[in-house]
Amino acid sequence: MYFKLATRNMKRSLKDYTIYFLTLVFGVCIFYTFNSIESQKVMMKLNEYQAQGFDRIEKVMGATSVFIACILGFLIIYANNYLIKRRKKEFGVYLTLGMEKGKISKILFVETIIIGIISLVIGLVIGIILSQGISVFTAKLFQVRLEQFKFIFSLAACIKTVTYFLIIYFIVFIFNTVSISKVQLINLLTQGKKNEKVKLKSIKWSVVVFILSVIILAAAYFKMLNMSLDILDADLLIPIILGIIGTFLFFFSLSGFFLKVFQYNKKRYFKDLNMFMLRQINSKINTTFVSMSFICLMLFISICTLAGGLGINKAINKDIRDLTHYDATLFGFGQVPIEKLLENNNIDINKYSNDYINYYTYTNEMGNDQMGIKDYLSKEAADKNKSYFEVAQNSTIPIMKLSDYNNVMKMLQKEGITLNKGEYAVFGDINTLMDGLKEALDNKTKIKVNGKILEPSKNPAMEITISNDLIKRNYCTFVVEDSLAEGLMPINSFLSLNYKGDKQQMEKTYTKDIRKVITDQKNGVMSITKERLLADSASLGAMISYLAIYIGVIFLITSAALLALQQLSESADNIERYKLLRKIGAEDNMINSSVLIQVGIYFMVPLSLALIHSLVGLKIAGQIVKIFGSVNILNHLLVTTIFIVIIYGGYFFATYSGVKKMIR
Repeated sequence: MYFKLATRNMKRSLKDYTIYFLTLVFGVCIFYTFNSIESQKVMMKLNEYQAQGFDRIEKVMGATSVFIACILGFLIIYANNYLIKRRKKEFGVYLTLGMEKGKISKILFVETIIIGIISLVIGLVIGIILSQGISVFTAKLFQVRLEQFKFIFSLAACIKTVTYFLIIYFIVFIFNTVSISKVQLINLLTQGKKNEKVKLKSIKWSVVVFILSVIILAAAYFKMLNMSLDILDADLLIPIILGIIGTFLFFFSLSGFFLKVFQYNKKRYFKDLNMFMLRQINSKINTTFVSMSFICLMLFISICTLAGGLGINKAINKDIRDLTHYDATLFGFGQVPIEKLLENNNIDINKYSNDYINYYTYTNEMGNDQMGIKDYLSKEAADKNKSYFEVAQNSTIPIMKLSDYNNVMKMLQKEGITLNKGEYAVFGDINTLMDGLKEALDNKTKIKVNGKILEPSKNPAMEITISNDLIKRNYCTFVVEDSLAEGLMPINSFLSLNYKGDKQQMEKTYTKDIRKVITDQKNGVMSITKERLLADSASLGAMISYLAIYIGVIFLITSAALLALQQLSESADNIERYKLLRKIGAEDNMINSSVLIQVGIYFMVPLSLALIHSLVGLKIAGQIVKIFGSVNILNHLLVTTIFIVIIYGGYFFATYSGVKKMIR
């Protein structure tokens, strides 16, 4: 009986389940797709490092999926709450006819199971199809070819998806049971005739709070835009907290502010159904304050995550060639005699290479001889690049011997340089800082090394990467005559080499032999091989890209679905009011126009503020991307815009159509 009644109720309330059903399908599809990435490696020929990269992505996606499951669980419970609210009058009739609350809960449980099974099946089918296309994208990110395209079904991802959603549906069942057990019959029958309690009754106070929120947000923007990027700095939390507080106050006062502004324009206020529409928005200020604030912040995170994540992946892959000039680089802190260290561990470097160099960088600690990067740059260049931590902290510029520099250039098959007595040269590998270094040379900026004043040579500022590394981190290095570096303290030592013979076999031999040296922390030495670096950068880029898309799309769907359900719920409560409008002569076109504007305001206001937040957020995201490479993050806004138009715009259109049909 319960199954038959639940099935009949679902057919009758099919239009109410549309948004709920689509959200479930989207959630299942995306959840399966991003948890099936690891299974795609069977189509690719991967080396040991690339296989390890896939394993890391699987672990990160698994941990992220727990967070995503919590977000989707909250969304499904919220959506289910809308369905209960939409049907409270129906449940009131059941109770009036003598049905027990426990039996109503059983009916809801059967409905939840039915729609859950249908959405799981459809979502998994779409996810399986979508994951086949993702495999091509994965191969591109890992810079490998698909050996043979195969149809892939990930049983592990399927089991994980079904398990997580069964847990969510069980929680929904408990929520439904508790919700139904607490309601009273009079509330069920009169739910649609109740208004929201307005927290902020005074419209004048709304205006005051609105202005205060704008001031707080402006202060947050100003502080964020005028600070260096130091993720470990607690000062970064101040503008974040101000931004959150400002956002909540903005939506807390928004309805009253809108109402006050329109009341000044009597002609517009009394035109058509504007007065009714504005009063409707104002009466929902409590719901608007809570949900719209979170929705705005989620949209902001979604925009910045999508654009920033894709930008980081592009930056990593763009600079990887400059970061892998050698087959391997050994890196030591301080005056680590790397060749001697290898010899003490019975490792002969000639076994692996006939082409290698050993070189150092030094620090200038003679009295006041040290020069920081901020001091070396002009004031304008320092301000322009203050987002770099080293520039903001005025980090000391290291020094390199002329002979070491020329040896590096010879190994890179590039021309060396010459220095006259009393001259120095400059090189770095951060593209956006090169103009500042050139300007310093043009300004004839003098430096002091080992007590002697040096002038810039005629050599231009050179953009050179001197060792294998995951990211470019050499902001500036001075090149001086060898005699001037005598007595200076070494801060870093390098040994770069190119393998001889079969490079793949030599990579395995070198990696195996060198492991005992680098695992001993007392030695203070690290090894970065070209093959490992290529695999790590590809896996890191893929991981960041997938996380950006995964989190960004889920937040976008959640935001749009919450707004849609909120509007459908409000319209369900207002059906009697729209009937009354028709009775007093309001035409359907006028009512539809009012609905379009109201739904548009609910969708556009949080998106608009999120876009304003994103102007600042993307600047910070751009600074983070700079750490990995010189890429313009704005180039990835097109992809973000496409996601917003398809998902957010789709939910807007579905909501408007649903509300219009509901009040018809």
